[in-house]
Amino acid sequence: MTTKKKDEFRIGVIGMGPVGATLAVHLQEAGALVVLCEMSSKITDEIRKSGIHLTHTIEKSAEFSQTCHSVQELGMYDLDLAVIAVKTPYLKNVTQQLHEIFSEKMYVMCAQNGIDNELDVARVFGDDRTLRMVVNYAGNMSSPNRVHVSFFNPPNYVAALAPFGEAIATRFANLLNSVGLETKIPDDIQDYVWAKAILNASLSAVCAITRRTMKEVMDHPETLALIEAIIDESVRVAEMEKIELGRKFRRFCIRYLKNAGHHRPSMLVDLENGSQTEIDHLNGKIVHYGQKHCLPTPLNQMVTGLVHTLERATL
Repeated sequence: MTTKKKDEFRIGVIGMGPVGATLAVHLQEAGALVVLCEMSSKITDEIRKSGIHLTHTIEKSAEFSQTCHSVQELGMYDLDLAVIAVKTPYLKNVTQQLHEIFSEKMYVMCAQNGIDNELDVARVFGDDRTLRMVVNYAGNMSSPNRVHVSFFNPPNYVAALAPFGEAIATRFANLLNSVGLETKIPDDIQDYVWAKAILNASLSAVCAITRRTMKEVMDHPETLALIEAIIDESVRVAEMEKIELGRKFRRFCIRYLKNAGHHRPSMLVDLENGSQTEIDHLNGKIVHYGQKHCLPTPLNQMVTGLVHTLERATL
């Protein structure tokens, strides 16, 4: 175990995709001791050799000396916070591995797309030790250690599930705000979890099915009409769950999605790479909550089924 300096904030970031790599660069710039955890030796070798580079919307670079190939290795670092930034299908596996090294002082944060991720984590670590982050930037890996940050629509959101974790949520948000990655602590993060999930559910699956970028889908009148219909269907489910999205949410969604440019959402990238997608945690969750309230969700069911069909063809 490494010796800890007084007041040092130790953060392990698990997963060096666009979300984890971007967070790691900003947290280190803000003065935290950041330990990277990534199973791919190709990625960690490149990071050790030349650091992480963010380009396009955010232009920053950072070097990292502390890297791990497994979650178990993070146990050597006496972490204050472990941020899970892997794709949602791998959340359960990472959570189980973190439980093996969990200490009484450690907190765990979910930083992935999807609805109810934090509930899965809280079942293992408890509400007092669980935090949730909603990320409003996105990018693609242009090389193993280089992120093309397609857009950032500030702010991000972060919150603790219980009052016990509020201090560490505030400390984390303050770190990111100090280096320009605007992050807020809302009164109810579930409103923002659902808002981001609806944004992802409305467009990601259509991009994945059609093999088109966000701009290409949003620029075509017929697919734009489909996106609007998926948003409306999803909002009706959210309203049954008492989620507050605001009167102008539909307009906000269209503006947000049109500003994404030629971004390739992770669901499209996953299908192209033969990887499992997050469809069950996005459109699939909306279908689940629709069934809970006896509310039909044919569009979300349709795109979920189509993505599953494409997954079976590539996995």
